[in-house]
Amino acid sequence: MKEIYEDIILRHLKEIPEEGVRMALDAYGGPVRTICKNILFDCTSEDVEEAVADSFVELWKSANRFDKRAGYSLKSYLYGIARHKALDKRRAMNKAGEHLPIEEVALQAEVDIEGDYARKLNDNIVHDTVEHMEEPMRSVFILRYFYFAKIKEIAVRLGLTPKTVENHLYRGKDRLRLELTERGIRYE
Repeated sequence: MKEIYEDIILRHLKEIPEEGVRMALDAYGGPVRTICKNILFDCTSEDVEEAVADSFVELWKSANRFDKRAGYSLKSYLYGIARHKALDKRRAMNKAGEHLPIEEVALQAEVDIEGDYARKLNDNIVHDTVEHMEEPMRSVFILRYFYFAKIKEIAVRLGLTPKTVENHLYRGKDRLRLELTERGIRYE
């Protein structure tokens, strides 16, 4: 049922953009706002709303490039866009010399080839690796790195101790690092 609704949203984004964006906003506006708010936690509400709006504009602009045969839902595609838009906003605001949180730096990989293809390949590897993690590691990883939830919040939400959450994050990052290395992406 969700897949059919996503197909309708996608068709509207291409044919009746205003309606498609409205439908996407109704369906995914809350989670997109949460993603942007968690990344831009110390910014104004206007900055958060700008990142949210930019996310939906980018969804509309890239609707023709979205291919569900790649194995991703429109929802996860939009959440990735939101994450990137919020991080771009954060980077633009941090030009004064501040740095990204250590977790964000730890997840960035340097690759031998440049461009969109390399980023898309990295994203596919990350998504595939996370998708195949066992529970609760998968949920912990998604909540921390895709929704930017705090460790204590994840612990309460999943009924785990903060130490267990930290252990899952540590093992998950090791697993991701190993997977990236095995697929030819190197860390420095």
